[in-house]
Amino acid sequence: MQKLELTWIGKGDEPVVEPRILLHDASKDYGDPAADNMLIHGDNLLALKALEQEFAGRVKCIYIDPPFNTGSAFEHYDDNLEHSIWLGLMHQRFQILRNLLCDSGVLFVNLDDSEASYAKVLLDEVFGRRNYLNEIIVATNKSFGFKSTSDGIFKQANHILFYTKDKTTFNININAMYIEKGYDEQYKWVFENCEKSEEHWTWRNIKDVVAEKMGLNNAREAARHDSDALAEGVSSFALENADRVFRTASVTGGALLKRKNTIAISKQNRDRIIRHPNDDMDYMFIGGERVIYYKERLRELDGLWLPAEVITDIWSDISIEGLAKEGGVDFPRGKKPEKLIQRCVELTTNPGDLVLDSFLGSGTTAAVAHKMGRQYIGIELGEHCYTHCLPRLKAVADGEQGGISKAQNWQGGGGFKFYELAPTLIVKDAHGQPIINDRYNAQMLVAAIAKLNGYDYAPDADVFWKQGKSQAGSYIFVTTEYITAAQLDDISRGLPEYERLLICAPAFDIGLGKRYENINVRKIPQSVLDKCKYGVDNYNLNIVNPPELTEDEWEDGEDA
Repeated sequence: MQKLELTWIGKGDEPVVEPRILLHDASKDYGDPAADNMLIHGDNLLALKALEQEFAGRVKCIYIDPPFNTGSAFEHYDDNLEHSIWLGLMHQRFQILRNLLCDSGVLFVNLDDSEASYAKVLLDEVFGRRNYLNEIIVATNKSFGFKSTSDGIFKQANHILFYTKDKTTFNININAMYIEKGYDEQYKWVFENCEKSEEHWTWRNIKDVVAEKMGLNNAREAARHDSDALAEGVSSFALENADRVFRTASVTGGALLKRKNTIAISKQNRDRIIRHPNDDMDYMFIGGERVIYYKERLRELDGLWLPAEVITDIWSDISIEGLAKEGGVDFPRGKKPEKLIQRCVELTTNPGDLVLDSFLGSGTTAAVAHKMGRQYIGIELGEHCYTHCLPRLKAVADGEQGGISKAQNWQGGGGFKFYELAPTLIVKDAHGQPIINDRYNAQMLVAAIAKLNGYDYAPDADVFWKQGKSQAGSYIFVTTEYITAAQLDDISRGLPEYERLLICAPAFDIGLGKRYENINVRKIPQSVLDKCKYGVDNYNLNIVNPPELTEDEWEDGEDA
């Protein structure tokens, strides 16, 4: 079968990304010291590569909101080249993100129509077309007062591409599949005299009942007096009396055949309630139609019982009211509502699951995950990692009450640890020769070379040369000292024949590389020069901010 994939300038020529170590900056940690949440400052491609070895197969939900690639970022390049750059950089990120996901994990990618269609083909290639779940349309902008200067149809929505790593293991949280729905006017009847036996029940139009509570004679008079008050009163009354507010509906199919005699009796006795005898569904009939109570429409949403409906792939119910102030940080051209991230997280995770956002922006995803009791990793390159993400997440730990806090009954707690990306391991000296970066201390060097060679950095407390261990059970020893034959012989005596050891040192006696079959001795930095691309500190997409509106502009309906 022929493979379908995108091609572009430079595809397949992407550099191998350096798997750098992460440096813990305890001075910027906050809250509970036992918390495993991570805030990482640095280029997100390098950071993802840094996480890959330890977190592969552990992340349950990834939400990213990458730059939208609007076509104007690189003034010295044409659109094709910019498009190729965007595709190449996203391709690398998608590959690592997939590796980080557990089998049932999911990825949400928020884009506009500039790249959404291309990103879908790219994701089909990386994740497999069979693992595509949905394209969700999220209403964002309001067209009220829209200026006629637009060249086309007003853009009102973003696209969220929704994938799973393995569709055969993916399960959506059914309890999160409902959203609030306003009062349904089909439920226009209300039973009265319910304190008596059923044969004494009567029913009336709900609007007439509410009109009387307003001190008016009937619904028509109430509508003339104050239609808004009537509508609000009906909605409230229905919610408070959901066990006696109802509508009727026809019965079809097998249910009709099973109950046709009862239905016929009900049609002949339209002023009575008729129950089907011995009915396992407890059906009641009025005028030949089944009684359906309003309470059947209610679901518990954010701790309240509300009328609800199943969500679809069009999300138009998420308000942007108060978005500018949400989280206590100003991020006018990219902030997403906490409610949006909450829905993604609710649908696909459970408390304790790991959530990741490698385009953290103002910190929304991490803030939401924190309030919802999920573990999180947030990555941000810019200075707003310090000016936005850091203070926002501190405020969350302190009990900040914006966004979804009330819905989650958030009272504060938890915390996070702060990390910086280490600098590149290999630099050039004054003569252009590769050397170990002098910013690396001994511990950093061991950890970095261990990661480069696929070992987990885990120094043994008792055996000095056991500084890291691979999945296959072999060990690594990194030193800046000269290795002699006598030292190697001493190490060999403590190493069983069935175990293997990799030693990395700047210099050693001649012939040591072949002295023992189960000990491999290599020079540094020569042994790591071909591992990856060194010296690149910024794989930033470098694309302009997405074309979104500030809250005030949304309300005015003006183009950003």
